[in-house]
Amino acid sequence: IYNKRSSRSNKKYSTRIMEKIRYSEIFHSVQGEGRWVGVPSVFFRVFGCNFHCHGFGQGRDKSKWLKPEEMPYSTQDLSELKNIKDLPVVDIGCDASASWSTRYKHLVDWEPIDKIAKEIISYTPENKWICSTGQDIHFVITGGEPMLWQRELQQLIRQPTFRDLKNITFETNCTQLFKDGFDKFMHGLTAGDYGKHPIHVTWSTSPKLSISGEKWEKAIKPDVARQYAEIPNTHLYFKFVVEDEKDLEEVDMARKAYADAGVEADIYLMAVGATVEGQSKTARQVADLCLKYGYKYSPRLHVDLFGNKWGT
Repeated sequence: IYNKRSSRSNKKYSTRIMEKIRYSEIFHSVQGEGRWVGVPSVFFRVFGCNFHCHGFGQGRDKSKWLKPEEMPYSTQDLSELKNIKDLPVVDIGCDASASWSTRYKHLVDWEPIDKIAKEIISYTPENKWICSTGQDIHFVITGGEPMLWQRELQQLIRQPTFRDLKNITFETNCTQLFKDGFDKFMHGLTAGDYGKHPIHVTWSTSPKLSISGEKWEKAIKPDVARQYAEIPNTHLYFKFVVEDEKDLEEVDMARKAYADAGVEADIYLMAVGATVEGQSKTARQVADLCLKYGYKYSPRLHVDLFGNKWGT
């Protein structure tokens, strides 16, 4: 039963011009990383990002790094490809480069939000977020960088197909301040104004360290983390991709910078390497670092279960 305020709000919003979102894939899998590892989830991967992260998997010696124009996202032969799922999962650079590189733009979808909403719900086991078992399916908005699509995501989540949703995770690099009234929308979302339940929001933030190739001043944004963390009924944690103990120096610097801004949160360490082969080189030593310093360890469970493939 929806209150009158919610009904009026949804009706008013539905009269606006229907936005479109460019996205690379929708799929149903278990969450492989962070706080909700193992939870059945529908993933919506938006297109576009403000980072390239070409340093991942290239080691410490930057003189040996491939230049951006030499990276797989710049050099792969796309002449025979019909869909990004035909691309291999790369072992250097961003593992989701197909969700932001303009070379892949013709391989992804660009559709109205109402159509996307219906497509998303079709991936749930019973075409609804609450299963007959009483268990709920989570909705994960990933990318690319989801917070580049704040205006459009408001309209998407207000669609009728999300009214029984209980859990949303935003997988974000934590660099985008709220805009387009997104903070007001989030307050309404977590208060239950748009559906049957107050929605619990998880901010799965993955700030980038120098191992990524991104600059500190662009990647570490404590004011952004504070904005996210201040939304009620939400949980924010940090997930840092690391290789060895040297990265822990930057993790500690970031932890202090966020704490100075009033954000103290769980910290997960995840091993660099998006493939089975890459994970095998670093996962154990990263787990040992977690045991040594008390940080939480995040696997890439989907890689362990399904291997090097899209849609998992």
